[in-house]
Amino acid sequence: MRKTRVKQDLEWPEEQGTRDAAFYLFCIFIVSYFTHVAARVPALGTLHIDLLLAGATALAIAFSGPRRRRGPAPTMDPVARKLWILVGYIIVTIPFVEWPGSVIHNLQEYAKSLCFFFFVIATVDTTRKLRTLISVYVVTQVIRVIEPLEMHIRGGYWGSFTSLGNWEYMDRLAGSPYDVINPNGLGFVIIMTLPLLHLILKPETPVRRALLVGLVGAMCYALVLSASRSGFLGLIFLGVLLVWKSKNRAAYLAMGAIALVASLFLMTDLQRERYVSIFSHNAKGSATAQERITGVIDDFKISLRRPLFGHGLGTSAEANAHFRGENLPSHNLYTEVAEELGYVGLVLLLMVIWGFLQACWRAQTIVSATPMTDPRLRFLHQVAVALMVVVGVDLFFSFAAFGFSEPYWYFFGGLSVATARLAVKLVPEAASVAVTGRQRRGLLRPGRPSLPPRRPALQRPAPHARTGRGS
Repeated sequence: MRKTRVKQDLEWPEEQGTRDAAFYLFCIFIVSYFTHVAARVPALGTLHIDLLLAGATALAIAFSGPRRRRGPAPTMDPVARKLWILVGYIIVTIPFVEWPGSVIHNLQEYAKSLCFFFFVIATVDTTRKLRTLISVYVVTQVIRVIEPLEMHIRGGYWGSFTSLGNWEYMDRLAGSPYDVINPNGLGFVIIMTLPLLHLILKPETPVRRALLVGLVGAMCYALVLSASRSGFLGLIFLGVLLVWKSKNRAAYLAMGAIALVASLFLMTDLQRERYVSIFSHNAKGSATAQERITGVIDDFKISLRRPLFGHGLGTSAEANAHFRGENLPSHNLYTEVAEELGYVGLVLLLMVIWGFLQACWRAQTIVSATPMTDPRLRFLHQVAVALMVVVGVDLFFSFAAFGFSEPYWYFFGGLSVATARLAVKLVPEAASVAVTGRQRRGLLRPGRPSLPPRRPALQRPAPHARTGRGS
């Protein structure tokens, strides 16, 4: 009976989507970008394959969009509007920053990250596409973690090392030779992928459950080998969020305790000292932990040199090199943005991130107002919950890592907006009922055209019920 239920859950009702060619080009771009195909195949690197795929995706979006209907122009999504305001602020303030030339040079890399947001919201218009995109992304991130772990087990690969003081060093697992992430970046990829990994391996079967346990165990072991203190704290924060949101808290707490004991058993003495140095000043490596704290304080002081407009996009390392004597970007997202865009830009960025969370809440509110007998609605609810966890963990991790110009924020933001849109599309009647004054100011403007009429699709008999960073 269970096999029948699982099979019926997978048979989602058909949805009509557009821009299919653009969507699949975007998926290929994600695979190429995150697995660094250009570095693995030099000929493709010479051709700038990532740029070609991004350009092809943009052209496919431009030439395959739905025909414009007569009537008032559609209102821009509030989250996209906030992001455009931030981009406009960056461009308009170029003449007023410390190094305008550096900003112009760094705009290319930032535009690449922005593509992730706009490609998602332009191509994901069905729940199948949303599931496919998340699956493609998660697979690429798992490859980035498992590949160096396999190289370590098979041939002793590490990829990086760190100083413990007194001329003592410790090896640390980093990304593969083709990747660009250091040990902390590897830790970030792990904690950002775990919530989404659980999402795509549903519905649970014995095989999928075993695969999930195996991958989670392998990725946590890779985190131990990376000796990433920020990644370790992020994993604990992720565990706390999952336990808090779970109905089976006792079971998750027991699993967490077992995982912690197993991790301590697998660690070497140096690795244990590395993690103990988070809260102990007597442990080896505690000096570098203290340097992180003093570094953030120094970055804050540098940000006060130009508190309004900052030093310019992507100039955190440049500012630190000139005024701190260290050619390193700020290892804190908030001081990084304050250095580069000033505190006006920091407020605008936080408004964008708040918009991501609003979109997730919006999707949850709409879906929760229905019986969720449609498997698509259950999936959207799970995606919204997972994205809220991912954004929360990223906000926490960002206290110890930069990432404003990285694509992750914009990809997750695009997913949150696409999830909310699909919820409104599938249950328009619940969307109109669930809108409160606060939500209307967030995702639905008062002057926006009325929602589509009630759709009879949900009236048919219901089927059986059953997610390189800073160093």
